[in-house]
Amino acid sequence: MMRLKFTFFIFVNIFFSSILIAQQNDLAKIDTEGFQNSQVFDLVEDLSDQYGPRLTGSRQYYSAAQWAQKKLTGWGLDKVILEPYCEDCLGWDLKSFNVEVISPKYIKIEAYPYAWTKGSQGVQETEIVFIENVNDLEQIKNDWGGKLKGKTVILGTNIPKLKGAKSGNDILLDPLSTRHTEAKLMEAESSLVSNPDNPLGPSMGNASLPQMLSFFDKYLAAERPLFEFIEKEGALAALGTTNLHPGILHPSGTYNNRDGQKQGIPYFAISADDFGRIKRLIKKGVNPKVRFHLDSEIYLEPENNVNIIAEITGSDPKLKNEIVMIGAHFDSWHASSGATDNGAGSAVMMEVMRILKASGVKPKRTIRIGLWGGEEQGYIGSLAYAEKHFGKLMDEKFKKESEQVSVYLNMDNGAGMMKGIYLQGNEAARPVFEDLLRPYARLGVDHLTIQNTNFTDHDVFNHYNIPAFQIIQDPLNYQSVTHHTNMDVLEYVPEKDLMVNATVLAGLVYQIAQRPEKLPRKK
Repeated sequence: MMRLKFTFFIFVNIFFSSILIAQQNDLAKIDTEGFQNSQVFDLVEDLSDQYGPRLTGSRQYYSAAQWAQKKLTGWGLDKVILEPYCEDCLGWDLKSFNVEVISPKYIKIEAYPYAWTKGSQGVQETEIVFIENVNDLEQIKNDWGGKLKGKTVILGTNIPKLKGAKSGNDILLDPLSTRHTEAKLMEAESSLVSNPDNPLGPSMGNASLPQMLSFFDKYLAAERPLFEFIEKEGALAALGTTNLHPGILHPSGTYNNRDGQKQGIPYFAISADDFGRIKRLIKKGVNPKVRFHLDSEIYLEPENNVNIIAEITGSDPKLKNEIVMIGAHFDSWHASSGATDNGAGSAVMMEVMRILKASGVKPKRTIRIGLWGGEEQGYIGSLAYAEKHFGKLMDEKFKKESEQVSVYLNMDNGAGMMKGIYLQGNEAARPVFEDLLRPYARLGVDHLTIQNTNFTDHDVFNHYNIPAFQIIQDPLNYQSVTHHTNMDVLEYVPEKDLMVNATVLAGLVYQIAQRPEKLPRKK
């Protein structure tokens, strides 16, 4: 009897050792393909230079989606489809524009129009007036009623200043590009609860998806009453800025992108230095005049609004119905090529699928990629996918398909190197990821924090009780320079960072696909 037990013990050891060796061999294949045959930078280069920008609803977005579909199909992936997500999301194309001060002296203004703003109907020349307290609409009505006809309005006070300057802050003393320090990562690792005080990035803590969608709606609608007033008063255009370094334009987060919503007067983002100069001239009694034109087209073409879906079918007869899912948002803002937001994330996730296919590994579970449209306008694409496949947002019980998804991994924090994973309050997933990330400790990609960072598509999957996680990445220039700006260009994308991200994620996804169980859920 003892001899039989000993023989069985030896057999079990040999069996599990052979599984471990096979998995190690497969991870080596993935590393070889990802590091030595990388295509990730070529992907982000094509996506940015040839197909950026990719504004939601636009023809350019749809051309990029067709390019991605062709790439994924060419790599031999299964079920490569373009899945519609929005019937009333408007497209917008920019054809020509210019903004310049013509009096009392000529100043070429660094400017870019906000998306979905209508054209100027030719060249216009107007006086500029300054409305400072944009948050007090009643006071604005009292001060400016009957005074805006034929004027261009400059709005707000957002001008960066050196520390110690009047009403200033120290933004100009901050470094433009940074990597997470070990101390900062350890601070995040030591967090006990998920809350808004995330040391690594923006967070709403444990806010629910409906709460976040409500936040988006209020944010996107915040300026509508002001613009309704100044347009009714006869203003011809508006100028605004954002508290960023001089020379950076940030035309993000305004105007209406749905069919049936009224499009307001031409609105231009201008650089903080031009904004400050114009404001100071007006405050000193000088009345500058501006000349501008804007030629843009607004259209409704629902066929442009598609998510890109593809998969590698699992090899195990029982487990292939379970899904390991990865994703990134595919749309971008319009003032540049969308290289870091989110061309880099989309290219990395596409490269993950290419690596898995090209390396010849056979994942047991099905691995699916989703590239989402409309994220910048409030998760429109990923939410449409979830409602179609998992159930309506406010359903008390979700569809069975949601239970088949083992995990959703999302990448949308710029082009910086992966450092680990935000656990989104899912403490049960910690030991799983500690084990799966162990092969990549040599790259420093083994940090875990209970914290969550919000404002991207993993929030949708988390709502459906799917283990959903965002990747911790080095910030680089993301918030300081490139996020939603005219500087979101390929030159801010480091190739090595993308190679590490794609290769590590390919290995991580493969290991999750091989696990005996799905990842633990929070509920």
